[in-house]
Amino acid sequence: MAATNPAKTLQDETSCPICLEYFKDLMVLDCDHNFCRACITQCWEGSQTLSCPQCRQTCPEKNLRPNRQLRNIVEAARGLRLQSAREAETEGLCEKHREPLKLFCKDDQIPICVVCDRSKEH
Repeated sequence: MAATNPAKTLQDETSCPICLEYFKDLMVLDCDHNFCRACITQCWEGSQTLSCPQCRQTCPEKNLRPNRQLRNIVEAARGLRLQSAREAETEGLCEKHREPLKLFCKDDQIPICVVCDRSKEH
């Protein structure tokens, strides 16, 4: 079994499966799947039958409930990400790849790592 990255797992679990961003105005359906209120509302817009975009279970009505516990975890994950980015900057490491910033992108005018350079992002 491959080793899992706890930071990646946390990010996945605190992200909306529709917009792939951290949850905003987090809502849970009867099937226990979570979505941003705006994402699920837009997904259901104009639909005759309301169903969960993940498991396709039919929802009898727009029964959205806030998920306060997961909302608190999302806020903590956001804080960890910001802290990690600040630490990477002070350590001279790429925020995305955690590699030393050895190169400089002339177009973007920022230091980059070798992985960024090879990925053609810069």
